[in-house]
Amino acid sequence: MKTRRKTKPSPVIAVPPENYRVYSIRWLQLIIYALVTFCNGIFPSTFSPIESQATSFFAISTTQNTVLVVISLFLYAPGTVLSMWAFQRFSMRTVMIIGSLMNLGAWIRLFSLITPNQGYAALVLGQILPGLSAPIFFNAAAQFSTRWFARGQRDIITAVCSMANPLGLAFGFLFPSLIITNSSSSGQFLIVFATEAGFATVIALIVIIGYRSSPPTPPSASDQQQASEFKRDFLLLLKNGHYLVLLFAFGIGFGLFNALISLLYELIQPSGYSSSDAGLFGAVTILSGLVSAAIAGVIMDCTHAYLTILKVLSLGACGSVVYFVIILRPSMFYPLGLSFVLMGFFLLPLLPIVFECAIECTYPICSAWSIGLLLCVGNVLGGVFTFVLNVLIEKAPKYTSGVIFTPASIFIFSAAICSTLILLFYHGPYLRLKAETENVVVRRSPVK
Repeated sequence: MKTRRKTKPSPVIAVPPENYRVYSIRWLQLIIYALVTFCNGIFPSTFSPIESQATSFFAISTTQNTVLVVISLFLYAPGTVLSMWAFQRFSMRTVMIIGSLMNLGAWIRLFSLITPNQGYAALVLGQILPGLSAPIFFNAAAQFSTRWFARGQRDIITAVCSMANPLGLAFGFLFPSLIITNSSSSGQFLIVFATEAGFATVIALIVIIGYRSSPPTPPSASDQQQASEFKRDFLLLLKNGHYLVLLFAFGIGFGLFNALISLLYELIQPSGYSSSDAGLFGAVTILSGLVSAAIAGVIMDCTHAYLTILKVLSLGACGSVVYFVIILRPSMFYPLGLSFVLMGFFLLPLLPIVFECAIECTYPICSAWSIGLLLCVGNVLGGVFTFVLNVLIEKAPKYTSGVIFTPASIFIFSAAICSTLILLFYHGPYLRLKAETENVVVRRSPVK
């Protein structure tokens, strides 16, 4: 009778850090990722700086125009659920292709020009598809940097990826305000709609041809350890006190930023500023944020002092919002422009900083889940804040000399203070950095 030979368990072998490597193709992947994210950021802001022209040309109300601006904010929640489902079911390449094809929904807006006074449905539908695809790109910023880049480059790459969407937002502000004048025509709207949709088509082709899901081997320990069970991860996020502090503070702050950008023209119009001024102010806000985000990314990579950077930026953001409230009055173009530069400089770098803090305090939960929930809450609150702020603006439709604290400015001031105070209580741990330092990644070798 033969005795069964006992099988020895597979030995556990530590993976030394020198076995991790990066590939030069990562830079091409970064360019493609940034381009498609930039493209998606264009569409939500198209109608924001041209509110008066759009309402007149398409025979719609101010509220209907606001819907075109904020519809993507309310779609972020269902879009996040769809993106999470897609990332679990398909490869990252497949999901990115799906998202880039959804951007082509912008072509539908051209049908509104056939009969402008009956074209509102086409405008709404043309905003819906890109709005639903936004979480595919925005939520995966940190996941992309972890998947392709080593620890020493990861923070700056996360900053670059997270700033691609706001840069598209800036283009979406500036381009329509330069093309569409007060005597708006179907030809001007055709240039704007066709240019944006044509750009989306070119980017979709680039994604299909060049984008890859991941490198042949991981660049760091954290890429191997990321878990991706949504139900379990979601419950863990809701039980994490550090993450909840970030969630509430970021939700209020990002919601306020979205509302300010969405209603920028309505906010400055009572003080005598034009739609072209709104486009310019929106663009400089984003551009100054890009510069400061790059600086913050370098500092993060060198120091990993996420908590210190988070609190310095949050205090600066609160101060810049207060300055904006105080300086918003007629004949103050350059001081008002400076307030937008300061808001962009302090507000936008908070995106990558909060992303990194969320990843650190929730590791090894998949970064797409933790960041996705942050952005979902921030965008939905942004939609709510936009409608609330719109009502408050209408309570003081004209500038009154000597009056600083209008209903709208009180709301802005209160939200900024609330978000900053909550952020000051955040003291989350650096779980991912600790895991990488200890090199707790293991791999089982096959038995010979």
